[in-house]
Amino acid sequence: MKKFQRIGAIAVIILLLSMYVVCFIAAVSGSEKLQPLFRVTLGMTVALPVLLYIFILFLRLGEKNKVQLPEKAPDEALPEETDQP
Repeated sequence: MKKFQRIGAIAVIILLLSMYVVCFIAAVSGSEKLQPLFRVTLGMTVALPVLLYIFILFLRLGEKNKVQLPEKAPDEALPEETDQP
């Protein structure tokens, strides 16, 4: 689980840094065409960490709720079939 958390955290950090750069460029340029891009990157700056937190929360809940099922013997695995109609 730690490996998935690290990969997810690194991916979110890279995405956030790239969005900060794009957001900064869109804000400094002042172009009307880049205003929607500015709004999207600003919104994703908040949404990505929240989504990562939810993902890690579900991973932790899944780890906590794992149930070990007893293994069945090979002869008990399938019920016997009968030839009766």
